[in-house]
Amino acid sequence: MTSVVGVAVLLLTYLQVEWDRREALRQHVADMENLAAALTRQAESTIRDAHTVLIGIQRKLQVSGYGAENLHEVLEVARAQSAILADVEGFTVLDADGRPLLTTVPNATLRFTAQDREYFRVHSAHQVTGLYIGAPIQSRLSGDWVIALTLRLSDANGEFRGVVLATLLVRHFVDFYRSIDVGSQGVIGMVKRDGTLLVRSRESAENAGLDMSRSPVLRTVNEDGVKRGNMVLTAMIDGVKRIYGFDTSDEYPILVGASLGEEQAMAGWRSRALRSGSLSGGVLVILLSMGWLIWRALGRQERMEARLQGMHRDLALANHALQIIAGEDALTGLANRRRLDETLRAAFQSAAAQGQPLSFVLLDVDHFKRFNDQYGHPAGDEALKQVAEILKRHARRSADTTARYGGEELALILPSAESTAAMAVAERIRADVEALAIANPGSPYANLTLSIGVASCVPGQTMHTPAELVAAADVALYAAKSEGRNRVILSEQPG
Repeated sequence: MTSVVGVAVLLLTYLQVEWDRREALRQHVADMENLAAALTRQAESTIRDAHTVLIGIQRKLQVSGYGAENLHEVLEVARAQSAILADVEGFTVLDADGRPLLTTVPNATLRFTAQDREYFRVHSAHQVTGLYIGAPIQSRLSGDWVIALTLRLSDANGEFRGVVLATLLVRHFVDFYRSIDVGSQGVIGMVKRDGTLLVRSRESAENAGLDMSRSPVLRTVNEDGVKRGNMVLTAMIDGVKRIYGFDTSDEYPILVGASLGEEQAMAGWRSRALRSGSLSGGVLVILLSMGWLIWRALGRQERMEARLQGMHRDLALANHALQIIAGEDALTGLANRRRLDETLRAAFQSAAAQGQPLSFVLLDVDHFKRFNDQYGHPAGDEALKQVAEILKRHARRSADTTARYGGEELALILPSAESTAAMAVAERIRADVEALAIANPGSPYANLTLSIGVASCVPGQTMHTPAELVAAADVALYAAKSEGRNRVILSEQPG
């Protein structure tokens, strides 16, 4: 009997240690995947903000020309945007010879040429229509290491007229990445899909522009079409074995990877495994003379499992908190309320600076409490996910932002959209949700429907704060509910 119990203890210890190892690895992998996804969204947002300004400058110059008065107007708008975008060193316009026409970089000299820069050669030789992200370079304006974002300037015949340039400060990315605790062996990095290293949290300047195209992660992304995943591998740069999570951008040719040193990440598990092994050995020795100690050992094992489960719950809560901080709603994948407020403020300031319209759409799922009471909260969560997917499909421009406003309320920010366009988008969303035909017996329409409020304005003219725009949309949403739900109402506010 003692031998049977001893074998059982050995087997249980092995299974517990192996389960603990897999759980520890799974949790680290999940943490790194979620961190990489959050950092990818952050990088997208930073690049998108700069890209939006570059498009405005490009269109202004190609429509209004390069006269002194127009260049002065462009400079003033660019300065206003530079003051808002903390990660941008500045905006610069170069002529066809690579000489700067204007720049917002403080204390910068305009006595240089960019003809030898990679981005300038690319634009002068090719009809590049979209945003070009260059390898890290040392700025001739400030001496800082920067990432160049560029658009081509062309005349009416498509001939090369120069380049409009935004420079992102590498040190801002490095400082942010280093503020995230991934241990002394952990690394966070951002690369282009072609393998060019843009930012690395360790030795960033020394590795700027390094070719990472042979990395197994990039091969998996480029050859197998994997957009998000994880790997355990030895790094090309420093030979450290790490647990990697990676995520790619759908908007730009970039990839962000976050990693923990495998040795450090699994140190806790090794320590627990050693303790478990030592404990089991002691129990087996004691079992030879005192069989009753088996029950105490089993009780100790149960307590250890309870502590492990508590640790896993704590890790899950920490992971959930990271997702919230990163700005993404965990259920729907939309921006959360914090990110919505930040984005709306930035969009409001940008629209005010450019004299452009701005629309805000507030959506509420009709009789959602009745739906939850009828089918339960898991079904309610699934319904919200389907509504969120429809909302994402109709946010077609890179500047459009979708968010979960709260509970069953969702929101959509539409920069440069007047009320007519915003109403059309809102009506298509309402119709698509109704077409899902999700049964809701508690609704007079028998299916899940939306009530939508739309508000539009020209910031700084018809409205002066983002709160006014949100309040107007909320009033319109209330009117949609009062008039019977399943409809779109435009705010009667001016604008």
